[in-house]
Amino acid sequence: MPKEVRYILFTPQEVLEALSEGMALADPGWASGTGRMRLDMATATSGEVICRLVPHPPRPGGRPGWTFQAPDMLAMLLQACRRRRIPLPRRGHKRLELMGTSLCLTVTLGDASAEPEVRSHEIRYTDPALAPLLARRVSSG
Repeated sequence: MPKEVRYILFTPQEVLEALSEGMALADPGWASGTGRMRLDMATATSGEVICRLVPHPPRPGGRPGWTFQAPDMLAMLLQACRRRRIPLPRRGHKRLELMGTSLCLTVTLGDASAEPEVRSHEIRYTDPALAPLLARRVSSG
């Protein structure tokens, strides 16, 4: 079976909008009670991406912020993709990771998963099954 890998990069502003829209859908009064927000993104020691929405400026006695784990963020980003009519396969393996200042949604379809090789500003899909073909192409060129 052929493999397909899609990388969808979300800017911090797009992530902020997706999380805010998701929170507003879950709690219609959320947007009116929060005001302007700041987004912090980081990779936890487990390798999982976490995001935090922080009210800006902080309100005295108010909630310090909302923290989102990868499964929650993934659900809100997938909803945002559906609203914006970005086609995504239902059965693909989906993973979030930080790539520079952007959040990358990687969708893999196919029989075996392979990890992307990330270099500075470059993503290269590495698949051990393709190594003989790539070696032959390099030697013949």
